[in-house]
Amino acid sequence: MDGAYSADMRVRILAGLVSCATLIASGQGTKPPANTRPLSLPECIEFALSQNLDLKNEHLVADAAGYNLSGAYGAYSPVLSFDAQHGYVSEPGDFDPRKFNPYFPVELKTDTIGPALSGQLPLGLSYSLSASAIAQNARTDFNSDTEDASAYPGGIRQTNNYLAATSLTLRQHLLKDFWIDSARETLLVRRKELGMSQQALRFQIMKTVLAVEVSYYDLVAARELVKVREKAVELRQQLVEETRRRVQVGDLPPLDSEQAEAQLQNALTALTSAREAYVAQQNCLKKLLTDDFREWADFDLQPADVLLALPAEVNRSESFRNALKNRPDLIEARLAVEKQAVVVKFQHNQLFPSLDLVGRYGGLGVDANSGRAVSQAFSFSNPDYFYGVVLSFPLDNATERGNYRASRAAKQIAELQLKKAEQEVLVQIADYINRVHSCFSQVGSTRKARSFAEAALAAEQKKLQNGLSTSFFVLQAQETLTAARTAELQALAEYNRTLAQLAYADGSTLDRHHLALEGK
Repeated sequence: MDGAYSADMRVRILAGLVSCATLIASGQGTKPPANTRPLSLPECIEFALSQNLDLKNEHLVADAAGYNLSGAYGAYSPVLSFDAQHGYVSEPGDFDPRKFNPYFPVELKTDTIGPALSGQLPLGLSYSLSASAIAQNARTDFNSDTEDASAYPGGIRQTNNYLAATSLTLRQHLLKDFWIDSARETLLVRRKELGMSQQALRFQIMKTVLAVEVSYYDLVAARELVKVREKAVELRQQLVEETRRRVQVGDLPPLDSEQAEAQLQNALTALTSAREAYVAQQNCLKKLLTDDFREWADFDLQPADVLLALPAEVNRSESFRNALKNRPDLIEARLAVEKQAVVVKFQHNQLFPSLDLVGRYGGLGVDANSGRAVSQAFSFSNPDYFYGVVLSFPLDNATERGNYRASRAAKQIAELQLKKAEQEVLVQIADYINRVHSCFSQVGSTRKARSFAEAALAAEQKKLQNGLSTSFFVLQAQETLTAARTAELQALAEYNRTLAQLAYADGSTLDRHHLALEGK
């Protein structure tokens, strides 16, 4: 009698502790946090598009590519220069072995001023337009020769003179650097790089939207899994109470009560793990939505949407066409091929010899009066011109040939990379379409399994109440129901994730969420 009483007391104490633990765990799950923030999936995507750090970085990369393109046009910007100089030279007397008279000492002051405009055009034409005015003041000492010195006061001659010149110089490439040169290569490459960076930005937007979508579905699933685990704890608690009552009246042995209590503890452990995973998934989604996690750390982010399994019409051929046309990474890869084609074109041009048409036309003016000197220069009364052809080529084009062959190989590599990327995308689409059908089928089968498990548990509980079953079979039925609910939840989440991944694979993510990108 004492042994039976002691066993009964142990059962009562353990049941009381279990009840307290259940109440504490239940209270932690139902108490609303101070900073609850419900968000729908469209709202989460909107936050991510404006605050996601990866997107901000990709925006800057695209901006930098635009700046680089603008800078490449600088090769065709005219350069205006203005020159102003003052020179002074003092030359002592000297002699020329081929002349009778020696050179007299002289002091020469020269002031030069003039603008110049130079640049190049996209067709390989370079130009230079210049004008200059020179004022010379010479002081010549003839005292070393008495006869010459007598012609000037004190033997010193002061001479003032003005020179003016204007000219237009042109150089036109006819072979090498004609249809493309380094400046045009840079410009064309920068255009391709800008397009590539814009596609990379678009692709990063798709990646971010997909990451938010998948993380949101995972968060909904984690929340629902907490509910499943809470329901499992509730069922275990009911079984513990029913088993304890049956043990007290002698309908069941104490072992059944201990089994029920052990399963309750297992359910509480699973509930704790589910809540931990739910908080971790919240943090995962928050990281995608903000550039300052500290502002969101205290928010309890609650998904406002539920998981649904709406039938989706998928067509593999149509998805193939859409992907090859719309996938930003494939467009970027094609632009990479086009970029390399520009390099091949430039390197091929460098194999030709340099054949240039050159010429200059200008006017000169010389007078003691500065105005008349300038007038003479611009009236071209004293023309100064030349024209001709310059041909030059290296005797060994080893460097140019090597660069050309290397550029062709690089273009072939880019083409193979594009082909490989297209093939990988098509394989992804085929896999995702197959998975969509499979996941939708699993949603239906897991829903039926959950319904049957609920009916089986209800029947087993009724049998237990009528004394036709034991707590062991009820525990098995409860475990089966919890597993069925979990499987249905996972199937729903996986179906929605797969639809999102299929849209990403065929390039329709932005259309799926009605997002339009503004072009610059």
